[in-house]
Amino acid sequence: MSRKPEAGGRSLHSSRLPALGSRPRYSRLVVPRKGGDDVLVGLLSLYDPLGFLAEERDLIAFFRDPSRARAAGAALASRGIRHRLVTDFLERDPFEAYRAASRPFPVGRRLWIEPGDLSSAQAPVGRIALRLPASLAFGTGEHESTRLALLALDHDPPEGLRVLDAGTGSGILALAAAALGAQSVIAFDTDAQAVVIARENVRRHAFAGCVHLFAGETAAVAGRFPLVVANLLPDEFLGIRAALQSRVDARGRLVLSGIPSEREAAVVRRLRSPRWRLAGRLADNGWTCLTLERV
Repeated sequence: MSRKPEAGGRSLHSSRLPALGSRPRYSRLVVPRKGGDDVLVGLLSLYDPLGFLAEERDLIAFFRDPSRARAAGAALASRGIRHRLVTDFLERDPFEAYRAASRPFPVGRRLWIEPGDLSSAQAPVGRIALRLPASLAFGTGEHESTRLALLALDHDPPEGLRVLDAGTGSGILALAAAALGAQSVIAFDTDAQAVVIARENVRRHAFAGCVHLFAGETAAVAGRFPLVVANLLPDEFLGIRAALQSRVDARGRLVLSGIPSEREAAVVRRLRSPRWRLAGRLADNGWTCLTLERV
């Protein structure tokens, strides 16, 4: 479930790359970027890549196993997606430049995001720092879909509320909810590795004691919540739509991000119901975040 969009001119994930000095051999799939990074990342992630780099013109997926790289390339070819397969030795960690170039940035009125491997920077007065090192889980706050979900939380803080974070990935939305005053946060993902990473991220934040994580499905969640958040691609969300909507309290809210603008109308049609009203909409650079309220 953690296969959510995350891109935009920088590295997306890394954590399983071998140590420097061993000159490891990598296979790289280089795919021209045409605005569909969410689709590419979701597809390539099925073949167990070591990580991704998003450059200005290309999305690059790294593989340790060349057979997986070839299988991923075949999947791209079957969809008519141009790509290049390169196998070579690298002298340096390909994610090193990203970690060196990462800079903190504000989101909304109260949040301060520190991506990469930063740990010592101080947040400006009045802002709460969320520290998210580069990892294989999605959600460092740099992609529009993640920022929009953070903005939705910042605009209407969940103070004193119980929150459910579906498809938590890196745990960034769960952390943001805790930072903004949530009473408790239940966060889950079907990807066990994502939950391991999210737990590490939660441990870095003293205010996050109210965050509880597990690996599993929506069916394992008991009760209803005043706020449910999900930063998922439309097909993933629509596949569990009924289960998630059933977890929202009367007069509760569902924040849904990760919607490419060209699919917004179709998603809204699927969600249209006398029991739900559209309470908010945020958009940025081809991505949309919707807030729905149960009536």
